[in-house]
Amino acid sequence: MKNTVTIFLFTMISLLGYGQQDIGKSIDEYLKRTEPLGFSGAIIVSKDGKTILNEGYGYANRDNKKKNTSTSVFSTGSVSKQFTAAAIMKLEMMGKLTTDDKISKYFENVPRDKSEIKIHNLLTHTSGLTGALADDFDRISKEEYLKQALNSKLEFNPGDNFNYSNVGYSLLSMIIEKQSGITYEEFLNKYLFTPSGMTQTGYNIPNWKEANFVQIYKGQKDNGSTKMFTNPTWHLMGNGGLLSTTTDMMKWVRALKTEKILSNKAKEKMFTPYRNDYGYGWDVLDDGALRQHDGGSTLGNGAELRWFVEDDVVIMLFTNATINGNLGFSVVREDLEALAMGDEISLPPKFSIKKANTKPLLGTYQLPSGQQFKIQERSGSTLLLIDNQELLDLISDPKNYSPNSPSVTLNKKFDDAFKLAFEKDDFSNFSFTGASKVLEEEIKNEIKMEGLKDPHYKVVKSILSKNNKNAYITQVALSEDPSFNNESMLLSIVTENSKYAGLGVDFGFVGPLELSLYPIDKDKFQAYSLSNKMGAVLEIKGQNNNYDFIVDGIKVSNIKKIK
Repeated sequence: MKNTVTIFLFTMISLLGYGQQDIGKSIDEYLKRTEPLGFSGAIIVSKDGKTILNEGYGYANRDNKKKNTSTSVFSTGSVSKQFTAAAIMKLEMMGKLTTDDKISKYFENVPRDKSEIKIHNLLTHTSGLTGALADDFDRISKEEYLKQALNSKLEFNPGDNFNYSNVGYSLLSMIIEKQSGITYEEFLNKYLFTPSGMTQTGYNIPNWKEANFVQIYKGQKDNGSTKMFTNPTWHLMGNGGLLSTTTDMMKWVRALKTEKILSNKAKEKMFTPYRNDYGYGWDVLDDGALRQHDGGSTLGNGAELRWFVEDDVVIMLFTNATINGNLGFSVVREDLEALAMGDEISLPPKFSIKKANTKPLLGTYQLPSGQQFKIQERSGSTLLLIDNQELLDLISDPKNYSPNSPSVTLNKKFDDAFKLAFEKDDFSNFSFTGASKVLEEEIKNEIKMEGLKDPHYKVVKSILSKNNKNAYITQVALSEDPSFNNESMLLSIVTENSKYAGLGVDFGFVGPLELSLYPIDKDKFQAYSLSNKMGAVLEIKGQNNNYDFIVDGIKVSNIKKIK
């Protein structure tokens, strides 16, 4: 039986969970600590039907230091799709359509290749229609949009496959308008939002307060206010961009728990997982235990609604800023979910940022051993890029740091073993683990299961297990791409007292570990990655391109800045 390995990298560990404080306070403390790390948005969390947190974090407007609140107005992004799906189900309840209807019943001059597309196919992204026709904000008439959609190339025959299609949902909004005789937004407002008690959801019908719109940030770039979504184009209509607040979104989920909006029969149909576990406007995962959808844009805004049905936990999270290039909600999702379930997690460090000029630090450095690393600036953040074991040891495990540390030695042993195995199909160099035959079977089986024809290997890193000081986890990437630019299969091989103890498999991209450097004092930085939950207080002292790096009292001298 294979052991599944979960890797946690911790230097500073602070645990907070259900056993210490209630869930709402735990999540609040976590998000307050993420604000200096770039988190900006608003969240509402419900447990057993009761709201336990409804707060904003970070800035709605950085220029005037206006904070996000529970009344801030965000874009729901593609979370809008479940409103469109609910509207279709409402029309079916009203006898205005059925999901088995073909779109040719509602649109004229449908080309032959699209004549078999059903409303069900539009709802489940199985129509074969393309994902998008143009940019979300390109102006286009309803008639021209429909013409382009019907004349676009079909990706596959309807029902044969899955292709996430914003175009399909825009066509659904047109069907809603045709069968109701009112606009898409008017129908949602009349039949979904108003009965649910929602007054702050829509495009332009709500009586918006100007001050509640938030700015959207991608790194340091201000991409404008969410007010831009109040006048949507047909590239957005029905598939994204509806505006809302955390409070309104919770009202919506609570209405869906009843038959106030949709009958149980309609909801059963909507929450059935079809191809790719997609229902009608919802991802329906874990045998129906999780209903969710997320959304965002290249502007930097993001939204995610996660409804854990069996646990009766609902999390609605809006973000209006990216974190190191990633949509904000995607970086904190797992931690928030764990806290909402009452689990203990590692909290980010608590610190205050000082103003400092970090530009003199940018460049390429070389450790005394010859290993190199970089400090770069990206999207307004100063990043320490760790792509060698020696520097990783200094940051993650300074007390055991050495240019010839156990992890460095372990990497060399695994590198030698994989080299012989891949060049000569000889796994004898794995004998140091005491399980060369077992590892041969495991590795070959994983390669076969993944269908890798001619894989290359790369020993990425070894780290000391957080829970067992006698165990190391060595990560090895396998890929047909010798440059490892594409997603790789990642083997996590556990050795305890140098003997094989288990193997886990994951998939991801191989690249430097990126830690943001936040100035906290003269020559002192809080290095931290919210994504990897790893960091340390790092002192960088030196001049004339000769530096000392100090972590937890451990100093490495004669680090040269070579570029």
